[in-house]
Amino acid sequence: MVANLKKTPHILMLAPLFPPFRGAAASRLFSLARYWRKHTRVTVISCQQPLQQEGIRQIKFPVTFAGYDFLRIPFLFSRLLRITRSLDVDLIFASIPAPWPLLEGYLLSCRLGLPLVADVRDLPSATYPVDKGVIAVRVYNALRRSVSMYFLNKAERMVTVTQLFKEEILKALNYSSNKLHIIGNGSEVDLYDQALGVEKEFDLVYSGTLIPVRNPGVMLKFLKKLAHLYSSLKVLFISDLDSSLGREFIRDLKRLDLMRHVVFKKMVSPSELPSLLGKAKVGWTSLRDGEYYFRGVISAKNYEYLAAGLPIMGLLDPDYYVEARRLIADNQVGILDPDLCSLARKTADLLKDKVRLNRMSRRARKVGERFDRKRLAEEYYYKVILPAWEEFNANRLGGR
Repeated sequence: MVANLKKTPHILMLAPLFPPFRGAAASRLFSLARYWRKHTRVTVISCQQPLQQEGIRQIKFPVTFAGYDFLRIPFLFSRLLRITRSLDVDLIFASIPAPWPLLEGYLLSCRLGLPLVADVRDLPSATYPVDKGVIAVRVYNALRRSVSMYFLNKAERMVTVTQLFKEEILKALNYSSNKLHIIGNGSEVDLYDQALGVEKEFDLVYSGTLIPVRNPGVMLKFLKKLAHLYSSLKVLFISDLDSSLGREFIRDLKRLDLMRHVVFKKMVSPSELPSLLGKAKVGWTSLRDGEYYFRGVISAKNYEYLAAGLPIMGLLDPDYYVEARRLIADNQVGILDPDLCSLARKTADLLKDKVRLNRMSRRARKVGERFDRKRLAEEYYYKVILPAWEEFNANRLGGR
């Protein structure tokens, strides 16, 4: 049951990406709404068809998100304002990198006299590069970056997901460090209990979309080397490979005589993923050198691997990808190495050493438990949402 509603804020979440949409962003926002609902009222305005789940009220409305949708704001905002006013909300929550929900959230907060909480999943400077592409793209990216940074500075509280992101935001903005919090990503740890007792069928698992930044060419060379060192190698790929890059990847697997080592599964729902991950001994990730967009990011797959009790082998440079290093190497739950031959040898050695592998698996699960989305949502609510609402009301009353 919801606690005394007169003492808790009714939260309006502007979330273009929300279930039934699938993806890391939608999953994070749904988890926040789901757990906040245990303390207060939560209403979500989303582009998606409403699914009334977990007591969350969801309203379908064309919240501005991608492309040139922002051109519709002058025509749609009055409707959005009427809807929001009728809901009698107390706090506006908007998540970026897309800047336009943040703009709409700020406009709502001004018109209705409400606090705004901004959630920064990715840095605008990384998401919107101004040094790549044709002039029109650069100009549009500069606009999106400027809008994001300007309205972030207007938020009553700001939250980001990693230490590096916090440092970069404070460098770019004249914003109080006391009002900028780190609430990381994570996983639904309870779901992953079912992964712990599954019989192991695979040595490695790769889960997620295969995109160029994952360095598929080097991934293939790594697999070739690992298969040479560990002849019984079995790898599970949970990915949708119906793309030109995916088809090329499969062709190269055949060319390198690796298909006998690999089993493919299409990407599944969050509830089905734990039992699949549990079939593997080790999780696998990869990143191309020097990708600024990913430098301060920790992919959702890493938290899922850990919750499933899987050590992580990362084909990436830990000196550059500092947040991956902090999570994986510093917690001794995996090995990060940009040299494919070196990582292949270390992976083969781990797979052959059952005692060490079991010890690292247990440690991985314990670290994964620290990033339980339930706990993170609780921390978000009590350290950010409530203080923002209470301070805003205190300031408003004090100014009368």
